[in-house]
Amino acid sequence: MFTIQVDKTYQQIMKLFCRMGIWQSDDESHFRRIGKKLSYTFFSALFPIFFASNAFLCTDRSESILSVLVAIITSVIYVKFLYLLYKKPEILAFLSDQTVVHSIENHEEYDRMNEKIKKFIGFVRPYCVAVFATVPLLLVWKLPMFSADKTLPYFISFSWNDSEIIYWLAYMFLSLQTPLYVIANLFTPLVWYIMLNYSIEYELLGNKFRKLGMGKKTDGTRSKNQKNLIVSQRSMFDEDLIVLIKAHRKLAETIERCRSCFSALFLGQITTSSICICASAYCLAFASTENILQTEMYASMLLYGIFDIFLVTYLANEITVASNRLSYCLFESNWVERAESGKKYFLIMGEVLKQPQQLVILIYPMNLGTFMKTINGAYSMFNIIKNFK
Repeated sequence: MFTIQVDKTYQQIMKLFCRMGIWQSDDESHFRRIGKKLSYTFFSALFPIFFASNAFLCTDRSESILSVLVAIITSVIYVKFLYLLYKKPEILAFLSDQTVVHSIENHEEYDRMNEKIKKFIGFVRPYCVAVFATVPLLLVWKLPMFSADKTLPYFISFSWNDSEIIYWLAYMFLSLQTPLYVIANLFTPLVWYIMLNYSIEYELLGNKFRKLGMGKKTDGTRSKNQKNLIVSQRSMFDEDLIVLIKAHRKLAETIERCRSCFSALFLGQITTSSICICASAYCLAFASTENILQTEMYASMLLYGIFDIFLVTYLANEITVASNRLSYCLFESNWVERAESGKKYFLIMGEVLKQPQQLVILIYPMNLGTFMKTINGAYSMFNIIKNFK
């Protein structure tokens, strides 16, 4: 038996949450844990409020659009932060579930699935490095000693403020909030990893369906005659099929719990992604680009808006596709010569598998079709704003 444990990258991310106090230890007192949660909740809520306020107070239209964009992005990350603060048991349960910590009997199958996860981790690590490297650079670039016009990070002019004290307080506030939101955004790869493993578990389940009744060694090989051997194989087929039916039901229930747990986050991503993509494209096309770093920031926001919704819908679509293949895998098994009782279970399971697992948030099915509608909506909004420019 081969086991695929949670990758070390994610173990390091969870250790970081614990060291930052976002995830409290069980040894801490109840009041201390509540105090930390409330402190993080109220302090982090000020970040999107700051950018939303600047959108109304600033006079430059491009900066106002940029402030709205950052306010929306930080609002979605704030929702992720709340999940980290208040959903720790659920998150750890999903990560330690048997559908994520895979147990595989075949070595070749183990190597193939392990390679698939490694390729995904090969994307996650550069993503985390890019976020940790880019965002602090914005703070350093706008240090007061380097900024003669007293602008703030994220290219906020802060022209409506005349107070020196408020300017310094605003810069210190952004310097504290930015690293906190960078760490909170690490929740995103955790959700990706959980969804990836659900699609992998469906693929493993399909392989088990396909191997039903195919040359399996049983105690029937020791039978005295061929008739006893056939009876024993039929009995083993029925038992294995029942086990797989229960495994399929458990996996479907786990995915439904995951969908229900993260439904608010998914809904926020779907409903705001078009606005984020549209606003970042507008800033990149029409806003003043006096330096390369500002252009890179707009491009990074555009890519972030696209990938934030693309990977969620893509991985959800992979779950649907993998579950849809189960019916084909079931009919590839050696079921023709089975007993009537086994065929009855087989036909019932075949009917159940005709309905693939699909993640639906309100009226939005999470698939690549929803992603394309999001891109089309962003393009339409971009054309409307461009005509009013």
